[in-house]
Amino acid sequence: MPAEDRFDDELDGGAPDLGPDERDLDLMDGTWEERYYSGRMRQRDWQGVYVGLALLALMGLVIPALVVLFR
Repeated sequence: MPAEDRFDDELDGGAPDLGPDERDLDLMDGTWEERYYSGRMRQRDWQGVYVGLALLALMGLVIPALVVLFR
């Protein structure tokens, strides 16, 4: 098989190429920092998650009590 048809990791004797590739360009040129610190990246609202879990726990306590009370 000609060398042009083989994958790049096969040229080294089967060892994968662990160096940076096109997916790592944003890490090398610093654009990820620009996007992260500009505030345009969405982040999870943990306070909303905690409120949802608290409501779920509260319903888990109240609903069985109401079922027993109105049985």
